[in-house]
Amino acid sequence: MDKIHVHFSQVSEGMSLMDREEIVRMVEVLRVVKKQRGTVYLFGNGGSHATAGHFANDLMKMCGIRAVCVGDMASAMMEGGNVTGWEILFYGRLWNMEWGVEGVGGISCGGGSANVNRALRAARDEWGVLCGGMTGLSSGSEINMIGLDALIHARFPDIRVQEDLHLMVCHAMVRMIQEAE
Repeated sequence: MDKIHVHFSQVSEGMSLMDREEIVRMVEVLRVVKKQRGTVYLFGNGGSHATAGHFANDLMKMCGIRAVCVGDMASAMMEGGNVTGWEILFYGRLWNMEWGVEGVGGISCGGGSANVNRALRAARDEWGVLCGGMTGLSSGSEINMIGLDALIHARFPDIRVQEDLHLMVCHAMVRMIQEAE
């Protein structure tokens, strides 16, 4: 079996393991933010940052939901990481935002990214903001993300497949929001 076929087969298997109810809960959080004319702030590291940026673009362009990929604020991010520390990188940027009815979404395949989890906990516990997350196969690290308003798991052990699943789920959520209007 060639490597392309193997990857496509793994993505297909990963899709079959997705919990559709988790996705529906995330869509409901996004609908609340849209109805209240709030803003969704998205963040992640590495490939998850790319997914956050892509999702923010699609939410704005296709769903009419204000969305910001926090990591795309490059100058502020680099200054924040250098001055206050990388563990509170996203927290520091979110702390400066003016909160109304907002949504915060963190993406971490392993679930253990300290900077993602710190921002999610602060948004939920300190600021009372709607929070959602996407993570990978349960490894124990995602315990930091439990208690969010919505949490989507890509239940496949390969991070390449997890990242594909996260982006596919983002596209599915955009379709669900668009087609409900």
